[in-house]
Amino acid sequence: MNTATAQLLEAFERLAPEEQREFSNVIVHRAAQLDYGDLTEEDLTACAARMFAMLDEEEDAQAR
Repeated sequence: MNTATAQLLEAFERLAPEEQREFSNVIVHRAAQLDYGDLTEEDLTACAARMFAMLDEEEDAQAR
């Protein structure tokens, strides 16, 4: 991961949860327009696992 990407991720972490959701939505829609070639079942499973982990963290933070 390059420095610019790391900085973007750090900035993302500082956003409020609702801003993180909005930003994630925009990124997902933009990323869907890119040509990644064929995604494997393993790729899709890993993406889903990361997304569910983020959602779990968000729910835990809201419960506190």
